Amino acid sequence: MSKVKDKSLVDFSEIQLREIFTKAGLNSQDIDKAIADYMRYRESELSSLSILSYKDLQSLGADAFTEEVFKLRQGGEIVEEILRAYLRYINYKKQIAETYQESKSWDKVITTAVYSDVYEAQEAFIDYVEEVYKTKVKDAKHLQKLTGITEETLEGLEETVINSRYSKYFRALERALQEGAKYKDLLQIKPQDYGLPKTWSGCLGSDQYSSILWALSFEFLIDEPASLMLLPDLRSIAQEIQAPYSVLMDCYNLINKGKKYGATGD
Repeated sequence: MSKVKDKSLVDFSEIQLREIFTKAGLNSQDIDKAIADYMRYRESELSSLSILSYKDLQSLGADAFTEEVFKLRQGGEIVEEILRAYLRYINYKKQIAETYQESKSWDKVITTAVYSDVYEAQEAFIDYVEEVYKTKVKDAKHLQKLTGITEETLEGLEETVINSRYSKYFRALERALQEGAKYKDLLQIKPQDYGLPKTWSGCLGSDQYSSILWALSFEFLIDEPASLMLLPDLRSIAQEIQAPYSVLMDCYNLINKGKKYGATGD
């Protein structure tokens, strides 16, 4: 079943965030910016630029965000994973910023610090480019014009842009489910609002429907390898999110590549 229904259990309070960022090594004057940036990340905001600058990121020590920080969590696994995801994003962004500041070469950045199979790294890259040039990246051609990158093809840059946008869109789906969203609510989270086309390639999902199916699989553990013994009952999940049963069947078949859903789970 869904792991969280209470919105108060899917995020940190401002007091907790202040303690977390203090322990992470941020200067007191930068903590407000760090909290605002965390909220921007959690809300998957597209309109605003990232808030933490290279100078701010530099103040994060090498041992920032140690296990000690996670003692502050109030909602168990979900809250811990929410923060871990943000910290992974910040660490990628810090690596990208350091690489660029040391080399002043976006080619160096794209070939050494941006991982093609890591959405968070690509999101951090696009966010940092936008921060440096104080403008939103429109598409691959715009990204190439801003950065002068020659070590990556236009197709590769387009994939990076798409993946960065997908990262924000998929996070919005995950957060909605964590907060108890129903299927009809997920349908209102439009990929186009995140700069995605109607269909795309290179990501978990290739359109709105398949992305929703993947989000459901993660939230309700349908992707777990333990198979039918531990698989949540699909009809119960369908009832909980008020979705047609066929949606959960599509989800199971997508994740399991056509394996039969046995009688023990139906």
